[in-house]
Amino acid sequence: MAKNIVVFSDGTGQDGGVRPEQRVSNVYKMYRVCKVGPESGIDPAEQVAFYDPGLGTDIGATALTAPVRFVQKMAASVSGRGITTNIADCYRFIIDHYEPGDRIYLIGFSRGAYTVRCVANLLMYCGVPTKGAGGPLLRFCKMTRDIAREAVETVLEHGAGHPRKDFDAERHELARRFRAKYGSDHDDGDGKSNVEPYFIGTFDTVAALGVAGPKRTLIKAGLAAAVVIPLAIVIAVTSAVVGGISYLFDGPFWQADLITSGVLVVASAAVAFAVRRHLVAAKTKTITDWPSPGEKRSHVAEWKGENFDRLLSAQVGYARAAIAIDERRKDFDRVKWGPTETPPPRAPGAPDQFRQFWFAGNHSDIGGSYDETESRLSDIALKWMLEQAVGIPDGLKVDGMPTMADPMHPVEVMQIPRLRLHPSAAGVQHCEVAGMRDAIEERMSASWVPGWVRRWAQGKTWETKDREIRPDATVHPSVDERFALPAVVQCDGLASYRPAPLANHVRFKDRYGPQPKPTA
Repeated sequence: MAKNIVVFSDGTGQDGGVRPEQRVSNVYKMYRVCKVGPESGIDPAEQVAFYDPGLGTDIGATALTAPVRFVQKMAASVSGRGITTNIADCYRFIIDHYEPGDRIYLIGFSRGAYTVRCVANLLMYCGVPTKGAGGPLLRFCKMTRDIAREAVETVLEHGAGHPRKDFDAERHELARRFRAKYGSDHDDGDGKSNVEPYFIGTFDTVAALGVAGPKRTLIKAGLAAAVVIPLAIVIAVTSAVVGGISYLFDGPFWQADLITSGVLVVASAAVAFAVRRHLVAAKTKTITDWPSPGEKRSHVAEWKGENFDRLLSAQVGYARAAIAIDERRKDFDRVKWGPTETPPPRAPGAPDQFRQFWFAGNHSDIGGSYDETESRLSDIALKWMLEQAVGIPDGLKVDGMPTMADPMHPVEVMQIPRLRLHPSAAGVQHCEVAGMRDAIEERMSASWVPGWVRRWAQGKTWETKDREIRPDATVHPSVDERFALPAVVQCDGLASYRPAPLANHVRFKDRYGPQPKPTA
């Protein structure tokens, strides 16, 4: 019997279920009612689920490992490479559990949404292996982990950070070789992979793959200081100890000190050179015997804040995207998405392949993670996504929810026993721009903070940029309800809902005055 394989990938810093009374995202809320467990009615023969915590979480960190984790997070924020681990972990789960005919669901929020989109493209390129390299496929062990990393680092990362067209032919050739090696070609011999996702659901996709500009410089400087300062201390202390011992035994103090310092400096330089060489090698992607036998091509590929992958394969069964109207942080701009070719014909009345709706609220008002008393807007997006995932043929299975005999019948998700939703168009709308400004001012108010620092920090917050929304974009009906309300809570005030990005929308432009203002 075919089953659902469901992968949930969370946003940066999200690690649902780790702490009591934790603020959790919509992704984790969905995972909680879709997973197999002693408290769940989900049959593992019908559905298995995997939760991938977001980048920057410290699950398993101890007092000894926390500093190392912090440095790793900072390095990942510069290089963007942390996403490769997330993609490989998700892909490995699929390899371990997939049987022919299974349906793959991919659901994510924020950078986790971009992660599942990358997993979808990885499946398009590489499929799901059915054999090992020269032998049987051994699942649930190191072999599948190694295969997953090979697929990500050799195929998916080839050309990362560059326009797709520059290296697409090379990437397809590498994918062909991977499929031949691991038996993941489609049976019809059309040169495609054997598996494509059945459903992809994304809550406000952002990439944030490697910071840029002054932030990148500052973090690099901080990482360098984190290495250089302790190293300098070690050299100084070691030299002093060696020199002291030499002095006690009437040895040449200055010579011993000089020799020790010199050895440590040379050793440190050698280590630094080796590390840098390793990092450069990891980013260098090579294809051999292409486009002709004997030829070799190489380039540096690096996840960064540009040239994001926007591809949606026409072979994906269903794709759904919930997008925030009111997110204003420039660093959290959405990554556009959509089919690049016409999908196969659908039966009359069948759900569309691709649906994309705009919702009122900022980034986490769509994907969740605010206090439950302030999550009415995110409940709207969660309800919509559940309806989309459950309402398709062979839909997502939710604990406590009866299976619909008619897949085309409207789905009621409001009565799920372990997921009570209270969607409301009048819900609180948050603003991280104002939140960052308030947080900085609060920290600067401490008596020990120098006056010049307070003056420098005054008014500092995220750089802003309103999102661009097409005049004919599909907007969720709850936005109409919010427009009709006399006033709604918008983080730092109470006012009518008139977001600047919708000022030219065909459905709403007549409701604006001559000078529409942003909501925060």
